Amino acid sequence: MVRHQMPETMENATAPTPAAAPRTDRLELVKEMARGSIGVVHKAKNAQSNRVIALRQFEVPEWLDDVEELLKRILAEARSASSLDHPNIAKLHTCGYKGFTVFMTSEFVEGKTLKEVMEERQPELGEILSIAKQLCAALDYAQEKSVVHHFLNPSNIKLRKDGTLKVLDFGLVKEKNLLSQTPAKKLENEPYLSPEEVKNKPVTAAGNLFTAAAILYQLYTGRSPFAGKHLGEVDRAITDVEPHPLNMAHPRVPHAISAVILKALSKSAAERYKSGKQLVLALEDAMKGVPPAALAPKPAAAPKPAPASASGVESVNYSGGYAPVPAKPAPAPAPAPAASTTRMHPATPPPAPKVQVGSATHWKLVGGVVACLVIVAVVAALFQRKPKEIPENVEPQAVAPKPAPVPAPAPVVAESEPSPAVEVSSVPVVSSKRGKPVRAPRVVKATTPSAPQEGEVFISSVPADAVIEIEGFRGQVWKTPQAIGALQPGTYKVTVSKPGYATDVRNVQVSAGNRVGVDVRLTAVKGWVNVSGSPAGANIFVDGRDSGKLTPATLILDPATHNITLRKAGYLDAGGDLQLAAGQTTSYSPTLMVAGRTDNIKIVGGGMGVGKIFGGNSGQGRARIEIKSEPKGAQVIINGTPLQKTTPVEIQVEAGNYDITIQKDGYQTVRESAIVGIDDHVRISKALAR
Repeated sequence: MVRHQMPETMENATAPTPAAAPRTDRLELVKEMARGSIGVVHKAKNAQSNRVIALRQFEVPEWLDDVEELLKRILAEARSASSLDHPNIAKLHTCGYKGFTVFMTSEFVEGKTLKEVMEERQPELGEILSIAKQLCAALDYAQEKSVVHHFLNPSNIKLRKDGTLKVLDFGLVKEKNLLSQTPAKKLENEPYLSPEEVKNKPVTAAGNLFTAAAILYQLYTGRSPFAGKHLGEVDRAITDVEPHPLNMAHPRVPHAISAVILKALSKSAAERYKSGKQLVLALEDAMKGVPPAALAPKPAAAPKPAPASASGVESVNYSGGYAPVPAKPAPAPAPAPAASTTRMHPATPPPAPKVQVGSATHWKLVGGVVACLVIVAVVAALFQRKPKEIPENVEPQAVAPKPAPVPAPAPVVAESEPSPAVEVSSVPVVSSKRGKPVRAPRVVKATTPSAPQEGEVFISSVPADAVIEIEGFRGQVWKTPQAIGALQPGTYKVTVSKPGYATDVRNVQVSAGNRVGVDVRLTAVKGWVNVSGSPAGANIFVDGRDSGKLTPATLILDPATHNITLRKAGYLDAGGDLQLAAGQTTSYSPTLMVAGRTDNIKIVGGGMGVGKIFGGNSGQGRARIEIKSEPKGAQVIINGTPLQKTTPVEIQVEAGNYDITIQKDGYQTVRESAIVGIDDHVRISKALAR
């Protein structure tokens, strides 16, 4: 831990006058934070008050003619920002300088920046509305105090764990001679400028709202409305090109929300919302038509089974839904497909066809039977026939062609319970007059349904879409949630698996006529990285090895720190390290920069470089890159092409993006990136470490 002596001429930014107050506080520097646009920021601890703060330190070039005026501007801007006291604004405490080094202390905010949040996940619509409310409230409050933000972007906005938003870095002056950002950082921040800033006009409250709308666009869609391969393309998109509607950039965004954000991104400040409050009210109105489920999606519940059909058979679809299928008077059906239901064929022959008789007509049938019995008795008495002529296994029943009407039976016959199935058959009888066989009346027997002999299991998992395998059913697999029916009673070994999760194996007991529910919660053992980028189709390298995948793609990796690099012909490589934990899902989506030409590089003072140039040695319209190293004599490689001269060397190149590698035997390799425009002069000086 480093102890840092605060400058003796520290000015309290909250003081109403510019008088400097001597300070002797010592700050313990805890750690350096991510580099921003101006200077270096440390997490620090005040030894006297035991308070954790953020300490920013940057240099003001002393060779400037107006260096004193610039220092006054820095203090004046900090003094104005220190008056801001709002729950969504990080408090600026002090600002001062010693010599030409400026020191600023402010509230230290724990949490993740919006940039980090968007890299890890895509916020839901309801969360984005909460972010919009807090961000707009902070900007409106600052506008009331006549303070604007000069570096508003997702890296300067933090979200605490409780969802509170904090805007950082109010009070910084935007001055090109103070900027310390790398070319890549400048390209990263450029899409958040307003059209007025691109045209070199002062930052205004309207410009801050435009930037807020650009950030909301990215929160809703996962992409920047003004992304580009180089600064000129980004600037043109901001000033001249209308961004794609949000509902086209991402289908989850309703048209009404898209219209609100596009209005806030109007090129003309007069056509935008006048305040953050107006923007938030418009978003709230647009959200009224959004279903609640779209605001915060909940895990899908397991489907509820439908009541069993009369035959005890269910049709099961692949997603776990159920639809009862009526029984058919046909032989047993063929085995069902493996994707739905596994069925075992019974060993006994199918039952005889049955006819269902409704309870509404039951009393009519009983009345007919009674009438038949009466007529049979009369016929038997008249002809004195013996009952042995009628088969003994059937009750003697005869039906006259036209039976006499019989009074309706007592109401007790009509029961509220469903009537049982009735078996209908016919037997021959012998006529008493001619001795010829005639058709006897139909015999109706009531039968009861047989008890089900099979069981069913319903398997669900978190997460869903896991693969199900059952021992004994080789070659058959299902995916959760799924119902598997027509299983013979017994114990089954069920395996549920999904890439990136530990396999779950269970023994499930199935009994006849019952459904068993199995809910599996899989344990994640790996992490997921969603790799995209612009343009698409780049090769993805993981830890230096080609993954065999092109962007966009999802990688399943072991928990560890991994280096992800994207490579595409004609573009500079883009890479970074990602810390991945088990069960974590993160995103990596860089913008690849078009590589500058290397076939016409000219070495100044050393003849021709990589390629031959015709038409004279004039460097007009070209950029100059001066490269030095300590020790001298290092090899220089530009976009993969080595130069013929070692350091120190000065080259002329076309405007574009260049990846510069400096290497020397026995020393560590140094890599730098340079984005140069016409007539730019870039100096790179590196001390090589062993």
